[in-house]
Amino acid sequence: MPGDLYLLAGRYRLIERLGQGGAGTVWRAIDEVLDRQVAVKQVRVPDRLTPDQRADFANLAIHEARSAGRLRDPAIVLVHDVVLEGDQPWIIMDLVTGRSLDKVIKHQGPLPAAYVAGIGLRVLSALEVAHAHGMVHQDVKPANILLDADGSAMLTDFGIAAPMGGHADRFGSAGSPGYMAPERLNEQPSGPASDLWSLGASLYTAVEGRAPFERQLPAAVAAAVLLHEPPFPARAGRELGGLLMAMLAKDPAARPTAAQVRHVLHGVTGATTGAHGRPAGGRSRRWLLPAAVAAVVLLGAGGWYAAGALGPETGRFATAPDPCTLLTGAQAGELTKSRPERMRTRPDECQWLVRDGSKPGRRLIVRAWAEKPGADLGGPQVAQRRFDSEKTTRAAAKGRHLRMIRGGVTEVKGVGEAAILQNTFKLHLNSNESGATDSVILFRTSNLLGEVVWHRDDVPSSDPEDKETAIAAARLVSASLAK
Repeated sequence: MPGDLYLLAGRYRLIERLGQGGAGTVWRAIDEVLDRQVAVKQVRVPDRLTPDQRADFANLAIHEARSAGRLRDPAIVLVHDVVLEGDQPWIIMDLVTGRSLDKVIKHQGPLPAAYVAGIGLRVLSALEVAHAHGMVHQDVKPANILLDADGSAMLTDFGIAAPMGGHADRFGSAGSPGYMAPERLNEQPSGPASDLWSLGASLYTAVEGRAPFERQLPAAVAAAVLLHEPPFPARAGRELGGLLMAMLAKDPAARPTAAQVRHVLHGVTGATTGAHGRPAGGRSRRWLLPAAVAAVVLLGAGGWYAAGALGPETGRFATAPDPCTLLTGAQAGELTKSRPERMRTRPDECQWLVRDGSKPGRRLIVRAWAEKPGADLGGPQVAQRRFDSEKTTRAAAKGRHLRMIRGGVTEVKGVGEAAILQNTFKLHLNSNESGATDSVILFRTSNLLGEVVWHRDDVPSSDPEDKETAIAAARLVSASLAK
């Protein structure tokens, strides 16, 4: 652990420790080049990693911090730089004054519903920017929500953000059990709905003065998140309380969308607050939802999609198709030149596995997920934005990082409305001659995004690509979707 006045990277002078949590330690520092104060986060490196795993962790942390550095929103604490000393990652951020929401709750107790709704709108704005860039925050909680003197909120700690749809936190360092969505506790992929669940838990804590799944032991908290429903937040009122209960639904598909969350939060702040989100003087007016939306709130989590029909265009796919139906067994056999074993690995993914003796040798993976309409965008437009963001992010990752080599992004014709291809190659440990390779195709059709991955093990480094198999599989999947 560095002592006071430690000079990081010959530039950042650590002055004092500001806080410490599961994801790392934050220091106040002076940027001696620009002569300004900054916040420096020393990312916690998990214990018991092998040297290669520590190198992979550092590489991942740097990549994700760089991705977070592209996010711009008034409610996002900006990431300016990322530094690696040895295998220790450090993230350089704006130094924000003010108190964290958890400290405000601790000293003031439950906060007014309208004020909490205003906080929610700011944090929601930050999350939507991250989601539009293909990133999920992974650690939304009161300790990471900072409040200025005027009550405006900012979301910090984007340094552990992860690519959308991936298995979150494979090194086990991120997140707080009481604010981690059930799918994350079950080690399922993270998505926008996961962050919205965490936002709902944070706003519940602010308005009630206690966490929705408060228990004595962390294991009991995790069990409650997975198995129990929280008490209805009585201090929140009907509209905000109904929204929070819907946001905390166990099933990600049953939760409200960001647009629906914003609609209710705007109503709560607009009817009962002054300029800065605090309760206005005199008797508060009761805000009345339009009849259709009020019915949705009273229905709870199961009724949220009823509001979707009133918004922007949904697109061709109300839900994503079963990926295991997008290729026939005969097609998978012809592509892999074998008799592959079909496996459903998660709800939005199917694999056709070719075994090499007792070991898996090749895998053809198909994924599909449907985008919902946003506030002002239809489902196809949201999918297009997500596709463009992924294209930019993947293109920026081109190059060699330790033992991983990523190729450039190229466009693929004849697959959906738009498609891109990228090849990656990772050398095996203790070898510069062979490794594992992936040919990955991402495509968009209306409001649906799909991904086809052709994975091979023990491939010579002299001939790592087999993009034709991936392209052929993607064209078959695209044709199946067009039926």
